[in-house]
Amino acid sequence: MLERTPANVWGAPERQGWRLIKQNALRSVWRGVLEGRAYYLKYYRTRGLDVLRALWRVPGCRSEWASGLYALRFGIAAVRPAGYTTRVRCDGRTGALLVTEALEPAHTLSEFWRMIAADGDACRRREDTAQLCDLLGELIARAHQAGFEHIDMHANNILVQPVAPRRYRAALVDLHSARLGSPLSDAAVVRNLAQLNQWFARHSSVGDRLRFLRAYLRWRGEYEAEFPHGRALGLDFEQLVRALKDAARRHAERLWAQRDRRLGRGGRYYGRVTLGGGWSAQVLVRCKHAVSESPASRLVLEREWWRRQLRSPLAWFAEDAPACKASHSAAVTRAVLSTGDGAALPVIIKRPLGRNVWRRLRLLVAPSRSARGWKMGHALLHRDLPTARPLALLERRLGPLVLDSLLLTEAIPGAQDLETHLRSAPRRLSPADWHRHKRGLAAALAVQVRRLQERGFIHRDCKAGNLLVLPGPGPRLAWIDMDGLRRRPAAAALDHHRALARLHVSLLGVAGLTRSDRLRFLRAYCAGFGRGPREWRAVWRAVARLSEEKLAAAPARREWKLRRYGRT
Repeated sequence: MLERTPANVWGAPERQGWRLIKQNALRSVWRGVLEGRAYYLKYYRTRGLDVLRALWRVPGCRSEWASGLYALRFGIAAVRPAGYTTRVRCDGRTGALLVTEALEPAHTLSEFWRMIAADGDACRRREDTAQLCDLLGELIARAHQAGFEHIDMHANNILVQPVAPRRYRAALVDLHSARLGSPLSDAAVVRNLAQLNQWFARHSSVGDRLRFLRAYLRWRGEYEAEFPHGRALGLDFEQLVRALKDAARRHAERLWAQRDRRLGRGGRYYGRVTLGGGWSAQVLVRCKHAVSESPASRLVLEREWWRRQLRSPLAWFAEDAPACKASHSAAVTRAVLSTGDGAALPVIIKRPLGRNVWRRLRLLVAPSRSARGWKMGHALLHRDLPTARPLALLERRLGPLVLDSLLLTEAIPGAQDLETHLRSAPRRLSPADWHRHKRGLAAALAVQVRRLQERGFIHRDCKAGNLLVLPGPGPRLAWIDMDGLRRRPAAAALDHHRALARLHVSLLGVAGLTRSDRLRFLRAYCAGFGRGPREWRAVWRAVARLSEEKLAAAPARREWKLRRYGRT
């Protein structure tokens, strides 16, 4: 086949009608058909110091070729390598090329898991989920006992291939960074499983993850004597669960910190725009993963488009402009940005204001309140905490001083704040539907508050007005107004209890919320692996005491605001 294929074919995949599957700064993957058979072609680009690194480092195509052959030798299900070259011209640049046979039809594990979860037949869904957990346990256990460690073990680097009606096969892909030929230590096993856990912690139940671990340990025992690098794991099931929980947390924190650092750099996802009048902006260009409640996450917002939209920032706050909030601490308005293809992007623009001399002086010092909201909003999104997506940060500076700032966030169509939703829902729902809806909201709210605190955030203004109920099936919530958020990974229990007390007090005037509803929320909040069944009682007493203190101080606080600002 190589002899019959002209050499110029490999350097121009787009002219052959081949389909681009994936592309980044280092690699691009194409699907092509050669003599009636489908192949995947991975091009490795050479940049700058890569030429020098090649003097002592094995090229990526050669290491992936070796990994593919190693997997074939030990019966590990993986893509089959067909050929490679360390020198090919593509797009006017020199690089390397690896060709692998296509596994078709096949889906990534993340896609296939979502397809199973969307199945309306509960019995079939449980059976397919159990089969997939066993398949994954067998695949990874065989790889580990054969001395094969996939360094980038995530749900998009595993393919699921249907081989018969409701019978599947799992296979590894993207093998260029695998470690080969040595027994895996307990730490390496835990580290590898923690990488896979990163995606499944968001998209699967605890029961499914425990089922996978039991299958992994069972298959690991089956393969212990079959391979020369096989060894017994030095951890029993409970020890593995605890170690995996700690390793998954450390892996997630490293990943989140890496995403946070991306904010300060221009690149594929974020950009910097210089405007007139001393204004400059940091803007969102595109999102890596689209989400259903965010139309902006599916758009590509070029820097030139942003420059046109932001040419007159303060026009949104002119005297005749509509305002949705005008307080002593901030001015908030709405606007609609045209994306140029007929679509409209509704946004919320917030401008911090100084309510006294000290606050006005504080606003001059970086970071501004808008900059904190920009960073905090993206930090929430990076940690899988839904929030209104920050789209742009604008600042007008004089040297190091911040003279003015604005924050643009996406407005979520059809969303209501939690307090408004709870007041209006009983009027449009039957008593039975209202009861079920309250139970679902209590569970969703408990999950969001617990996740917020487990991810290391303290909310100093945790009230029902700062939570949105999103439209669509099932109760879904999102955080807004990031001014009250602070990052404090080692927060004391008192900080968490104060947030719960603020939330409790903000809902005291809502009719239809009973003591049982609040207890149901608190028990769901206190549930979790390793937590006692009666832990909620101590939290209840602490929240009750803090709520009484807050209610007792409320009249004096209200009177102070009226005397100082003329409003509450």
